[in-house]
This record gives sequence, structure tokens and C-alpha cells, in this order.
Amino acid sequence: MPLRQFIQGNPETLSDMLLAADDRYREAEQLILAQEFEGAIYLLGYAAEMWLKAACMLLQGHRNTTLVKGTLAPIRKWMQTVSPTVPFTDYHDLAFFGEVILRLRLHLGRPLAAGLATDLQAHVIRGLQEEWIVDMRYRRSGLTATDAWPALARTWWVKNNWTNLI
Repeated sequence: MPLRQFIQGNPETLSDMLLAADDRYREAEQLILAQEFEGAIYLLGYAAEMWLKAACMLLQGHRNTTLVKGTLAPIRKWMQTVSPTVPFTDYHDLAFFGEVILRLRLHLGRPLAAGLATDLQAHVIRGLQEEWIVDMRYRRSGLTATDAWPALARTWWVKNNWTNLI
């Protein structure tokens, strides 16, 4: 069966997304070692995006078998109601999903511990958000190891802490 047909016939679940996040992170590490920094940062951003979206979905009560498609628009709508001042660029906006996590935790009466909230803001909302944008897929930017290692460190934080955000 052709890949396109398989993918379209088997919509991704939250579990699929989490497996893909781990794969993209591991691939990014290999690209950094090969000094392919632009590809590495691109994959790191995607991995972080998937972990943040997964945290948002789990905070909303979704399960690993939940289909991803259809879960993100309600998150955006909820945020527009609760925090209309939080900017939304697109569904790849790392800062937006970081803010969603902060707001969902408050809404659930379980605010993030101060240190974890500070780290989320530093590593994602003000960190990766400035280092990654989905539109980099169409450009060569001349990124270097100086760009890649901080992106790796920030994404490593997301990889190791996304479950603590739930």
C-alpha cells in the first residue's frame, strides 16, 4: 500500500504523535552530530510542538487513542475565550501551546509550580519560540552549532518535562 494511502486511511492518534516526537528528537540529535544544524533545529521544534500539544490534549482529558485531528481547534477557541490577549500565530506556535498549558492548569485548579512555570516560559515561550518557526522548512538560514545546541538543550527540557506539565 502506498504511504499516502496508508497515512490517510489511518489518522494519527495521540500515541502516534508521542512516538513521532521521540523519533524526531532522536533524528535531530543525529543531525547535530553530523553538523546539519538547520535540519536538526527544524526537527527539534517539531518534537517540542508535539509534546506541548500532547500535554494540552491530556490536560483536556483526551487519551492516547484520541485522534489528533479535531482536538486543536477547540483548544484555540477555549483560549480565545479565557485569554484573548494571548497571540495565536498558527497551529505550530510553541509559545501559544505553552500558554495554553499554563492557562489549562490554572483552570483545573492545579497551577504549575513556580519553578516549572518559570522553566516552561524560559525554555519554550521565550526560548524555542524565538529559535524555531515552521516556515524555516522553506529556507536556508545559515544556522550553526551556536544555534543548534541551545535549541537541543531547550527541547531536551521539553522532552524530559512534558509529562510534568500535565
